[in-house]
Amino acid sequence: MARVAMLLENSPYPQDVRVRAEAESLVGAGHTVTVIAPRAPGQARAETVAGVRVRRFRLPVTSASARGFLVEYAVANAKLHLAGLGQLLRGADVVHLHNPPDTLFAVGWLARLLGRDAVFDHHDLAPELYEAKFGDRRVAAVLRRLERLSLRCATLVLAANESHRQLAIERGGVAPERVVVVRNGPPATAFAAARGGRGGRLERPRLLFLGCMESQDGVDQLLPLLGLLAEAHDLPGAELTLVGDGSLQAPLEARAEALGIGEQVRFTGRVPHAQVPVLLADADICLDPAPPTELNDRSTMIKIAEYMAAQRPVVAFPLLETRRTAGDAIAYAERGDLDSFATQVAALARGPERRASLARAGGERARGLGWEASEGRLLAAYEGLGARRARRGHRATAS
Repeated sequence: MARVAMLLENSPYPQDVRVRAEAESLVGAGHTVTVIAPRAPGQARAETVAGVRVRRFRLPVTSASARGFLVEYAVANAKLHLAGLGQLLRGADVVHLHNPPDTLFAVGWLARLLGRDAVFDHHDLAPELYEAKFGDRRVAAVLRRLERLSLRCATLVLAANESHRQLAIERGGVAPERVVVVRNGPPATAFAAARGGRGGRLERPRLLFLGCMESQDGVDQLLPLLGLLAEAHDLPGAELTLVGDGSLQAPLEARAEALGIGEQVRFTGRVPHAQVPVLLADADICLDPAPPTELNDRSTMIKIAEYMAAQRPVVAFPLLETRRTAGDAIAYAERGDLDSFATQVAALARGPERRASLARAGGERARGLGWEASEGRLLAAYEGLGARRARRGHRATAS
């Protein structure tokens, strides 16, 4: 069994769903896991959560700008490099590097030099993410070089989907046998909470968005969507719940009040993950307005699988990885067309048979996308690392 040090910058723990699922699965299999992560308000500096040892550090409060991200990443990188070095000196067998950012490769190379293993967990495409947010191709080019260094330092790369796996092989130059797809997926509890939705024609449909509220996520289109439903589809009573947070939450709240629709729009902020199935169960139709961009086409939106697991009909744009996740189990609007998106929502609101059909199809498809399927691939990949460590140790003893 391995002693694993997970380094995480862009989200607190245990709020990051993917990191929590991986860490708890590894602990359940007998590994010892320590997660180094930023400290959210109210969190302890050190604690054990579901068997996972957590050590947290403070980050400065910065603006959602290029300068703000640079300051945050600089501070986080200094602390994570020191923490990673400390974990290796304490005997960690594996450093498990979560991105973004793609700047922890020095810890990975150090682990390799010491005869340990480095895992690069490729959550997001940092170059595409930066370019989508700030439009700076020069910085994106630098980020691609950092991404390549992060991919090449790893004994094992965990790709979030097939697009990420292809990129690791083609853009990162990683041997295919060193790249394993470990998809995000809802836990079994999400299926247990699923129940049937409201029937009949809905004149006041309850719409729900779940996830981060950033510019690349398309959430700025949700308030105009309500306007289209009222004006073009005679659905002025549609209600919208936004679950999550991000830099656009406050501007959207202010905009809803300015438009006079504040009573129709509810912002829950970030909620405990156990509360998400309850909120989903109250929704009639779930939304993913992420626009068709290079970043979004290659990204797996975990919200899609969570919506389907809750047996809720979904409207989204036909992004590459969204289609790979959902197949024909959700309703697709024409790429980038908000009018088409509103038409799909309105058709579902007034089509109880279609809502029920998509809910059933989504629930069935989601069962093959649950975390349990991904857990098996994660644990098998770690078993492979352990076997290689054993062989290295045997050769060292023999020599």
